[in-house]
Amino acid sequence: MFDSPVVNWIIAGLALSLLELIVPGVYLIWFGFAAFVVGIGVYFIPMELTTQLIVFAIASGIFAVIGVAVYRYVFNKAQVPAEYKNLNNTAEQYVGQLVTVSEDAADNRTKVKIGDTYWLASCQKAFKQGDTAKVVGVKDSLILIIE
Repeated sequence: MFDSPVVNWIIAGLALSLLELIVPGVYLIWFGFAAFVVGIGVYFIPMELTTQLIVFAIASGIFAVIGVAVYRYVFNKAQVPAEYKNLNNTAEQYVGQLVTVSEDAADNRTKVKIGDTYWLASCQKAFKQGDTAKVVGVKDSLILIIE
């Protein structure tokens, strides 16, 4: 049973495909497909072991490229809902909100309080402590731009 290269390649393809279920990431399946291709090829065209390994390497490369193309297509198609767009970008979440200026502006800089946190803010007007301002943008994810 194990003397047949066809059976050996099919078993290798099954083993790699089953390992895909255990190993994190999705890359062994492509090598499993390549092993199936070699097994089917050896069934129709008998080959030496060296030729089988070369065909396996080429088929693995082709399936890996196909795999990358499939994943790019799938992940580019998946859109993040607008409500989650700034989930991990705290500063961007504050754009459009009204904030309280916590100290007088100097050199076009001040601090604003949002919740229990003080943020460095860039401004063009001379804000005074206690004024209300609107966040209109973010610079470097740390500095809020207010008007």
